[in-house]
Amino acid sequence: MKFYAVILMFVIVATLPYSCNTKTAKIESTNNFFYKSKNSDSFNLVFDSVLNEYNILKTAFINWDTTAADKAATALQHLLIYVPYEQLKDDAAATKATSTSQNASDELQVLLSQYSINNKRRIFYTVSESIYSLIKTVDYDKAVIYHKKCPMAFNGDQEGWWFSESRTIDNPYYGKFHPKYKNAMLSCGSIEDSISNMH
Repeated sequence: MKFYAVILMFVIVATLPYSCNTKTAKIESTNNFFYKSKNSDSFNLVFDSVLNEYNILKTAFINWDTTAADKAATALQHLLIYVPYEQLKDDAAATKATSTSQNASDELQVLLSQYSINNKRRIFYTVSESIYSLIKTVDYDKAVIYHKKCPMAFNGDQEGWWFSESRTIDNPYYGKFHPKYKNAMLSCGSIEDSISNMH
């Protein structure tokens, strides 16, 4: 029985797409326990909640759980709108952040209207890019944010992006329960960029 299990695993690995790029960029985190954020504590408190809820949404896709994805998307949609962007010191950044946040919220509404997990994942990609842009706009500086890419997220040849505070590749486009690859593609992807405003 073990012999057949080994053969099956070999076949699965052998059929994985060869374009999966698992390189990791050499980006180092900055640890400074005395660092003072440029944004207010009240702003960071709500914005941290946005990032936490995004992580819950990403994890739902990793687990192939559309119910959890919809629940997280709804919570994230509301949190994005209630971030106090007016507290940002730069008025232009506050205006841009408000607009970007609204766009992400609208995209989440589209995600919620989809029934297929694959369609939800396509919208998750656009949501991820909007929120990554938002992180840059608000000059978030409480953690390093890693921007990651799966080169074959859709149809095996179309890329999809996501982000996290961890360097670990945790691909939400293939996840743990792919019909063909199971969890063999969970680590497929690469860190392409990062936001590090900690000094």
